[in-house]
Amino acid sequence: MARPSRARSAAERIEDAMREVGTLLIAFTPLDVALSDGRIHALSILLLFLGLGVSLFAGAIVLERKRHRVG
Repeated sequence: MARPSRARSAAERIEDAMREVGTLLIAFTPLDVALSDGRIHALSILLLFLGLGVSLFAGAIVLERKRHRVG
């Protein structure tokens, strides 16, 4: 019989959500900019959302490493 998995804490769920949102922003922002009609602000939107995605992803990794080091 398989071992029951332990309940995940709120911090773990938040880290997972941050990592997933960051990954989605990194993956789909270039596609959105390429398909959008407004080319005027395309570069600024690309950089904004890619930066946001990278910061969320990196923040989640840092929080996870800090939690594993302390706990």
